[in-house]
Amino acid sequence: MGGATNCPETPRQKMISMMYLVLTAMLALNVSAEILNGYTLVEDTMKKSITIGEARNEMLQGQFETMAAQNAAKAKPFLDKANEVKIMSDNLYNEVSRIQKRIITIIDKDAADTANIQISDEGRGDLNVPSQVGMLEKEGEKLRLAIEDYRTKMQEVVAKDSTKVASLAEMFNTDKIENKKEPGVKKNWESGVFEDMPAVATLTVLSKIKNDIRNAQAEAVQYLMSEVDAGDFRVNKITALAIPKSSYVMRGGKYSAEIVLAAIDSTKALDTEVDGKAIVKNAEGKYVYEVPCSAVGNKKYNGKIKMKKPNGEEVVYDFVQEYTIGEPTATVSADMMNVLYAGFNNPISVSVPGVSSNNVSISVSNAAVTKTAKGWNVRPAKPGVTAVVSVSATIDGKTQGITKKEFRVKPLPPPLAKLEYTNKGMKEKYKGGTPISKAFLVTVERVVAELDDADLDVKYDVKSFQLSYFDSMGNNIIEMAQGDRLTPKQKDIFKKMVRGKSVFITNVKSVGPDKVLRTLPPLEVKIK
Repeated sequence: MGGATNCPETPRQKMISMMYLVLTAMLALNVSAEILNGYTLVEDTMKKSITIGEARNEMLQGQFETMAAQNAAKAKPFLDKANEVKIMSDNLYNEVSRIQKRIITIIDKDAADTANIQISDEGRGDLNVPSQVGMLEKEGEKLRLAIEDYRTKMQEVVAKDSTKVASLAEMFNTDKIENKKEPGVKKNWESGVFEDMPAVATLTVLSKIKNDIRNAQAEAVQYLMSEVDAGDFRVNKITALAIPKSSYVMRGGKYSAEIVLAAIDSTKALDTEVDGKAIVKNAEGKYVYEVPCSAVGNKKYNGKIKMKKPNGEEVVYDFVQEYTIGEPTATVSADMMNVLYAGFNNPISVSVPGVSSNNVSISVSNAAVTKTAKGWNVRPAKPGVTAVVSVSATIDGKTQGITKKEFRVKPLPPPLAKLEYTNKGMKEKYKGGTPISKAFLVTVERVVAELDDADLDVKYDVKSFQLSYFDSMGNNIIEMAQGDRLTPKQKDIFKKMVRGKSVFITNVKSVGPDKVLRTLPPLEVKIK
């Protein structure tokens, strides 16, 4: 439907109002037969106008009911309000008719034509009965209060339309009026309608009120009909969209996308923002959100779109979206390097392109698995037994197997015994092969066990060792130490060593993370 329109008075309505004003003024001069005939003419015209108004209201009511049948969700609340308007209007209309019938009944008695609410020619000029009914019986005051209540409720119905609110205030104005008999003194509205008025004049005024009721009813119903789609958005462009649930699908998985029609008004700008920052329409008329992806993982952003309905009401649509940033990956496999060491926490990294690490899990045969900040630690139980790493990923709420990879399990390699000495405040290691300066030798505090493979970071503890050398008599002197620290006697031997001589670190016992006690090869220490 289109928007609400204001309906000014038709020429017919203007003529009726003018005739009413002229005839009322003429009463002050004399209630002649001509004046009474004039009121009768206006009264007849009012009745015809009321008939037209009632037909108009029936037509509008039927249209409204059809609209509600086609779209109950939208139209029914407004139809219910229109039904309330009809009930209010009928109640006030019937109240006015009741007063008219009472006046006619008192005047014309048994001959009263209450069915057509038509007064006899002889009773038209009666000046007493309107005063009796309206003033003495207080029907005028009760009618004024009813009109004021009706006016207020009808203004609430069309409250958004200031023009209609003002029109109702004027149409059902019950303010005090000037008293022609006592200049400067105002009299109540009911006095102007009933007191000392010829019966035909009062009946005509009451018919005008009934006509105004039907006009007000029609205006309110038309307004409510226009409100049914007043808040609907107008669109001029419809686009088909496929919105995938996931942009990455694993083999064996299922691709799912929601197919929708997006309707927009390309002539109006949207107030769009993401994470508090405004998004501006690009050259293609689209609002595009772009952000650099510098860190891997799950990301989430929140946004809102603000729009104004045709009726001026602003609505806000919130949205939340998630996406995953993955690390660019390349897989290089060397079969001879597919080794895990038994009894050791072997760090491994597993990634599935397009899937967050939070949604990736592994299980390993012949091994215990521990999750770490960077990946997993895999600790095989026995060497010689293959460990199979099974990778699973949760995609769109479903967990599925991705791949399996086999690793050979070997025992940890034995470390080498080394001397830890100090060089310019820094700790360094001596592993033999070349002579060592005595200045460095005397700084040695302990014996350590380490692998020469820098890629394999394994910590070994030295449990005991021997220091062996030959004295001047050719005797093999052995000094034992428990733990990795040199004893005072061993340090004293280092201090007494002379250039060209050698000592040996032998029978070194060490234990690694696999809890295996190993005896390391001897270390020859030559003095430079």
